[in-house]
Amino acid sequence: MKIVVIGAGGAMGRRVADRLERRGAQVVRAHRATGVDAATSEGLTAAVDGADVVIDCLNVAAATEAKAVAFFEQTAANIADAAKAAGARVVLLSISNASDPAVNAKMGYYKGKARQEQVYREKLGEQLTIVHTTQWFELALTMSEQFALGPLAMMPHMVTAPLAADDGADVIVDVALGASFAGAASIQVRGPERMDLLDVARQARKALGRKGKVFSLRFGGPGLTDGSLIPDPADVITSTTVKRWLATL
Repeated sequence: MKIVVIGAGGAMGRRVADRLERRGAQVVRAHRATGVDAATSEGLTAAVDGADVVIDCLNVAAATEAKAVAFFEQTAANIADAAKAAGARVVLLSISNASDPAVNAKMGYYKGKARQEQVYREKLGEQLTIVHTTQWFELALTMSEQFALGPLAMMPHMVTAPLAADDGADVIVDVALGASFAGAASIQVRGPERMDLLDVARQARKALGRKGKVFSLRFGGPGLTDGSLIPDPADVITSTTVKRWLATL
């Protein structure tokens, strides 16, 4: 089985590509460093030619809603067209409830993901499976470091049911290989515990020996703190707890 991983240079894309190869798939790692740019379509048609499945793990560091929406809209259209021409199924990684206005009202990145989902659905219909996951534990570290100043860090309250990125990658691989949820249009994946990512950030930085405090940052609106980030019901509840994840740092 030939599987193309778009965004294979990123945190999730690498995990997915590695797991697919270990399970015997023919993997094409498609990202800018390998000559594939989904935003411009450079190298995209050649990469997807003959593929059975295309997995979209793209990410973008977009500071504004306009940039996030433009990026995800364009890349989704380009990838969908290439996949349709090749007769390939598409598996899209997205965020649980990102398309809910209560969640994305003040989150430009989430509005971009919502538009990405919409474009894929319009173009591919039943040829698409979306794997929605809650936020990863790893995001707590990433965000707290983005908003760090010396020993001090900031992190917004995000009440969610976070999961380890490794567990999310396992689900995506199973879906791509047809080992689970065959023919499903949408799959909801969450971690085992409801918690605030702010607390995860504090615990993770402590585990890494980082000095200084993590302060709460007012950001994103009530949709980030009232439980709207957690899918109900969830199709998959992953097993790695925050305690187990912290032990791997």
